Amino acid sequence: MTLRDMIESDAALFVSTSDFGESVVYRKRNNTSRTINAVVIRQIAELISDEENRSLTVFEVHVINDSTAGIATTEIDLGGDTIEIADRVGKTARPRSIIQIQDQDEGMIVLQCQ
Repeated sequence: MTLRDMIESDAALFVSTSDFGESVVYRKRNNTSRTINAVVIRQIAELISDEENRSLTVFEVHVINDSTAGIATTEIDLGGDTIEIADRVGKTARPRSIIQIQDQDEGMIVLQCQ
């Protein structure tokens, strides 16, 4: 087994729904979609309205760098593709734009969604 094989295997364990992952829907600009596993980190970025107590949530999404098991960096259309994510675990998911690739290697990519 090569180091690359081990990294890819570790990535699959990391996003497993029996560990840290959750199922999300990746939807391309052309409206094709697939369900994948991802680790979603929800961060409150800023307060939008003090009166209504509304805030903007930024999502950091960790997925396998693979066009079948996750999302390949080569297929991402920033601003055009979306990932359906709930504001909180257990709530209804809605589309969030992929706005940035924060980090990438052979095993995983980290996306910023909003």
